[in-house]
Amino acid sequence: MAIGPIGHKALIADTVRTTAYKKAIFETVEDGDVVVDLGTGTGILAFFACQAGARKVYAIEEKKIIELAKEIAKVNNLEKKIVFIRDISTEVTLPEKVDVLVSEIIGNFAYTENLLHFLLDARDRFLKKNGTLIPSSVEIFLVPVEAPKIYNEITFWNKELYGINFLPAHKVDVNTLHNCRIETEFFLSTPRLIKHIDFNKVQKPEELYLEETVSFVLDRSGILHGLAGWFDIHLSKNVLLSTSPASSITHWEQTFFPIEKSIEVAKGDAVKVEIIATPWQEDIVYSWNVQVGKNSFSHSTLQVPSFSKKDFLSRSIDFVPTLSNAGKEELFILSCCNGKNTIQQIAQELCKHYPEIYNNLRKALIRVGKTVKKYSHGKIQKR
Repeated sequence: MAIGPIGHKALIADTVRTTAYKKAIFETVEDGDVVVDLGTGTGILAFFACQAGARKVYAIEEKKIIELAKEIAKVNNLEKKIVFIRDISTEVTLPEKVDVLVSEIIGNFAYTENLLHFLLDARDRFLKKNGTLIPSSVEIFLVPVEAPKIYNEITFWNKELYGINFLPAHKVDVNTLHNCRIETEFFLSTPRLIKHIDFNKVQKPEELYLEETVSFVLDRSGILHGLAGWFDIHLSKNVLLSTSPASSITHWEQTFFPIEKSIEVAKGDAVKVEIIATPWQEDIVYSWNVQVGKNSFSHSTLQVPSFSKKDFLSRSIDFVPTLSNAGKEELFILSCCNGKNTIQQIAQELCKHYPEIYNNLRKALIRVGKTVKKYSHGKIQKR
């Protein structure tokens, strides 16, 4: 989903995030450096790079917010230093290698929005051999929590309302990630580092994603409502931006993973967690399984109606596709669109090729017409 000026306002108004990036850019960028700003948005990081002494900044952004960034650059007399490029970064070729690659394409719990792979592509194609990445790495943390207020909001649907059973809505809520403020007093255990990603060393996109099993020993008794997660990003040698509950609040806040039913736990109990974050088209599918003694809870955003398991599998990078019957028909029709055959001739061929399906010309003409409308152009053949 495109983020307009209102959405970007929240990012810039996040002084913890924005000040940390500014400090890291000023610490890293040297006079005369060439910089690329990946996903520039309103251009704030590109502007910082110019202020820090960059000779040139390539600001790449797919969305139309880049037009606003251009206007902001003009009123700040920075338009001569910044080359704005509206395109997906993977489709961009730069005329030179850059000294610094800066980006802020990290979503909630680091993975949401599924953008990290763009960073690897840009690193490999744009950055000089000894160039610098901002950020250079990310660390992801998890902890079991007792969070009654948040949990009560999630279980709102788990009862009859106005004489209506809303249980399907409850199923959605307990299989959804919730971004909220989690206080340290909610912790039932010591947080664990579950993933460290060094963007300088990762070689393949699949190394970015999460599939971890971790165990916790509870420090106190209480009610287990779910898990809280967050991340720290290393922006430069001396700048760490943390989204931890123990740090100043950011627009990312923390991420809450609820469990189906709250459970009473005691100090010393073991909680085993398996957590997975898998890419799906432009998003991420999360799964989290929690086991406490004989009690186990399995959750996945695949169970949310907006996700179809079939769609998820077909969009996995490891999926091996084969054509359905409808796909074979479409391929046959397209193969006949050679600039010589008329619609009628293609329909006649379709009837010959699939006589069990197209037993009359009218039906075949309708099918061919739909395909041609989507994919082809041509002209009327003179009789």
